[in-house]
Amino acid sequence: MKRIHLIGAAIVMVILIVLFVYPGRGSRPDYPLVYHYQSESDPYANVSTAACQQDLDVYVRLIDEVHGDPYSFVPEEAFRAKAAEMKARVAAMGVDSIQLVDCYFYLQELAAVMQDEHTDISILSGWWDAMPSAFPIRVKIVDGVFYAAEDLSGSGIPSYAELVSIDEVPLSAVLAEIMPYQNNTLHHYKLQAIEEEFHFWLQARSRLEAPWDVEYVSDGELRSVRVEGIDRQEFRERTEHEEGYSAYSLDVEGVTVPVLDIPRFWYPDKAGYQSFMDSFFIAHAEDPYLVIDARRNPGGDGRWGFYVLDYLTDAEYETMKRFTHRVSEPYKAVRRYYIRDEYYRRGIPLVLSFPPVYRWLGDYGWRKEAEEILSADVGTYLELGGDPWDRDEGKRTFEGETFLLTSHYTNSAAVVFAAAFKYNKMGTIVGRETGGRESFMSDPIFIELPGTTLRAKIPVAILELVGDNPSRGVLPDVEVEYLIEDYVAGRDRDLDAVRDLVLFSLQGRTGGPGGV
Repeated sequence: MKRIHLIGAAIVMVILIVLFVYPGRGSRPDYPLVYHYQSESDPYANVSTAACQQDLDVYVRLIDEVHGDPYSFVPEEAFRAKAAEMKARVAAMGVDSIQLVDCYFYLQELAAVMQDEHTDISILSGWWDAMPSAFPIRVKIVDGVFYAAEDLSGSGIPSYAELVSIDEVPLSAVLAEIMPYQNNTLHHYKLQAIEEEFHFWLQARSRLEAPWDVEYVSDGELRSVRVEGIDRQEFRERTEHEEGYSAYSLDVEGVTVPVLDIPRFWYPDKAGYQSFMDSFFIAHAEDPYLVIDARRNPGGDGRWGFYVLDYLTDAEYETMKRFTHRVSEPYKAVRRYYIRDEYYRRGIPLVLSFPPVYRWLGDYGWRKEAEEILSADVGTYLELGGDPWDRDEGKRTFEGETFLLTSHYTNSAAVVFAAAFKYNKMGTIVGRETGGRESFMSDPIFIELPGTTLRAKIPVAILELVGDNPSRGVLPDVEVEYLIEDYVAGRDRDLDAVRDLVLFSLQGRTGGPGGV
């Protein structure tokens, strides 16, 4: 009997070691709805026209099955008519195969009909490197006119010279050709998206490749120059934006105004982000003014923004009116994946990755959402938001005056941040209307299409933020207008406006400029 007990104890010990001590807990789980690596995708590879048509049908079915509110911005009849048009155009080519990138454009034109900001067909990362070279001129579009923000080729195009044509194709025609693929409601958001990826659209859609004959206007004269392409990696290194959070300061009549620059709301080191924010607000707790710069922030996770907002109020605050998730089997699969990935990240054996163990993982909101979604019936609509945000009581409230900078590049979770900031009267917003709307589709998941292996990005949630303009972006309290002359001179008119506002405050004025 004693021997049996010893054997039993040994077995239990082995199980415990396997579960909680042995480091080999399997490989990191794979995302469930994507089966091919991005690097394996060649945009110029041929796919059958039948596969492209098949994916158009599959895409329509997925929109019906997964999308949180597919026909909130476009009638269902219009969407289905567009899908039929795309299939007919593919068939009218009269060929057995087309290039993958061409099929992408058919699908993306259909996706853009949704006009909800997050329904897209992904441009795969490997596609950038498939381009023979990069168009070396960063563009800025002002009032529909293209300007050379920066010439990386050394061809001598002056900064902010007006660009007229490329290979004798007017830039106005190029813009009209690219516009149907932009899935954004607000016009200024469409233009900034085109600016960001113009080198892709120029080559992949307009099929204008290096070298390029570029016509431009300088000193009132029309001039032309041959522009050579540059290496893709060089282009990436010279144009990538600084994405690390940082702090600097402004001087206004001898008063130092700290500026907190947050280029996005997600970083690999969450603890490092929070530590930086804690240190910043502790260091400037007694300052009379503070600037938060979210002009280049494309979003991320809204809770990263709330971590900062907690320092700007002494009470709970409103962040949204509605956050409705549509439950589908693909969405459940993605949620299960995130649970398993959390187990892997924490070093917990995947054998324990089943409900209700996930209730003890992550923060409360993450646990609550996972439990509700996985236990809900397919087709159910779940309200997972709308309650006031319960701020961290341990944070000392900043008592000074706060200015938030926004622009057309402020999107997604950064719009959530700006809307909560404005609605809860945490300070003054300076700049331009955000790119993202106050009401939009959110929480997209990726699903690989079977015929072409292209990836459909489909939002599953309806997010209505606090505010009074659901069809617009968050509007600034002090609107700043940029003219082409400002870009030429390198003026930062947003910070200039902040300096004016601080100066008014320092002088004891009761009012301030209503616009700049």
